[in-house]
Amino acid sequence: MRSSRLGGSRLAARAVPALLLAACASGPDLDALPPGWDLGAQARAYHYGPLVAAGDTATRRWCEPLFGALPDDARPVPEARLTALAERLREGFTGESGALLTLSPDAEDPRLLVAVVRGSERPDEVVALLVDTASPTGAADAAWAVEGALALVGAVEGRAKPRAVAEGGAGADVPPSRLRVERPLRSIALVLGPAPAEALLSSGAAPPLAAVVAEGLAGPADPERTVLLLERGPDPGAATPLPPDPAGEWSPGAGAASNTVALVARMALVDAGTVSRPWGTAEHPYQASASLQPLVAAGIPCARLHRHREDPEEAAAFFEVERAVVAAFAAAAGLADARPEDLARQLDSLLLERRLRLGAATEAELPEVAEAWEQWLSEARRFGRALCLGLELPASPPPR
Repeated sequence: MRSSRLGGSRLAARAVPALLLAACASGPDLDALPPGWDLGAQARAYHYGPLVAAGDTATRRWCEPLFGALPDDARPVPEARLTALAERLREGFTGESGALLTLSPDAEDPRLLVAVVRGSERPDEVVALLVDTASPTGAADAAWAVEGALALVGAVEGRAKPRAVAEGGAGADVPPSRLRVERPLRSIALVLGPAPAEALLSSGAAPPLAAVVAEGLAGPADPERTVLLLERGPDPGAATPLPPDPAGEWSPGAGAASNTVALVARMALVDAGTVSRPWGTAEHPYQASASLQPLVAAGIPCARLHRHREDPEEAAAFFEVERAVVAAFAAAAGLADARPEDLARQLDSLLLERRLRLGAATEAELPEVAEAWEQWLSEARRFGRALCLGLELPASPPPR
């Protein structure tokens, strides 16, 4: 097995797997799961907060301004009609905002609405946040996503204000310097419509450099069932799931390139809890969900934030929805606004994951899985370095 700068040899992995596996099975208060939480056919959901290194990176920098720019009493009316969503965006963007947002219903498919916050340095590099308006919670998700887009621009324009984002939260004590952010380096595009990934990829527009899919932000109602789940893109855990990944029939997604999109989304989940109040987060390997599959097939690095819902008609508690919206937009901003100072946290987190993955493979006596993770993480490190330093991203495999 080859060694990499992510840390030591195979022997180094033996020193910590038991500790990390225990942490991921029980976890600190930050990421504690509700007792008995289960995904049914998808088996047990495990949280991954211990795999996120500490650091003040883009996902963390954007959380407080996003919380502060959301209205205290924002309860948008569920709306799937793109004309109504476009009107709400136009009402909310005045003054300088007009330079930050463009509304582009696609000429070939008018069901698609794209709202773009243009990047300050590399506006042609786009990170997409996709919301399917035809999903069971699509109307509510779309309305909340519009509020998130308004908060994104409000944060850039200095309209965020200190507020207690939760009972006992520290939001009211945020200094003014933490409530304003510069325009992201790359552009962020909120894409709304039925099957937005397929519509975007068939529109003739240049494909995004990365994508985050948000589903079920507004459900379910039961506070014990509000864990927001992360579906990673293809990685070795989908081919051979080992603890802490739940057992299940996942999709290997052969040929997909390594990247740090899921890692950045994981950071956003942890950071949204850090600036508000602790919450449960969980994730699982790639399952070729309908919203991710076209992106993976097109070679676009991606991840999905979603909820397990007993009843799609239910609506989640107000604060749970608000926090999920912040996490989704912080994930997109974490990719679009990645800077050189963010690289250390990504590398430290990859080191934690390397120890965990190689340790689990060693305990299972599966050297081929350890080798697969070694290679995948090494390539993910190169992706993260290019993302944070503004270099050309590693080439994705050709579309299948």
